[in-house]
Amino acid sequence: MCTGNICRSPQAERLLIAEFERRGLSGAVEVSSAGVAALVGEPMTEQAAAQTIGYGGNPSGHVARRLADPMVEQADLVLTMERTHRADVVRLVPRASRYAFTLPEFARLAVDLRDSGEAEEPDPAADADRLRALVPQVAAGRGLSLPGAAEHDEVEDPYRQSDEVYARSAAQVATAVSTIVTVLAELSRPSARG
Repeated sequence: MCTGNICRSPQAERLLIAEFERRGLSGAVEVSSAGVAALVGEPMTEQAAAQTIGYGGNPSGHVARRLADPMVEQADLVLTMERTHRADVVRLVPRASRYAFTLPEFARLAVDLRDSGEAEEPDPAADADRLRALVPQVAAGRGLSLPGAAEHDEVEDPYRQSDEVYARSAAQVATAVSTIVTVLAELSRPSARG
């Protein structure tokens, strides 16, 4: 989730889909995106689409849409690009404070959970149930560690910026997405945890 739903959030959506597919978990998750001030009906910007392709995602067919209560209420996990977006989500649905994170924040906390060795052993439920069970475990790490700087938990907004900013923003999104899917895949598969 971001502001206009034409750069960062659809990029994260498409890269998450690609990463989950690559790990054989595409049937376990449903990924979508929206914006708090979406440019409804617009595609991704050309620069964001090009960066998405460069990181292995497919930007085709994206149409921006505005964030609405049911999207948040039905989600197991909401990932935003900035802390203000997370606040918007929580204002919309207060109980989302338990499952809404910025994208880099969730990546950081997921790594902390994995590295702590305190993740609960997943039961033999379906992939979707095991992935869903990890969200509250990751959330439990909030407040136990902080980013090096507050802005490290956010993704830079490239809209109407140079190609250089688009590249920097896309790298932030791609790194966080790769980290999240890698860690969730590791923690949700008992045989891979050692």
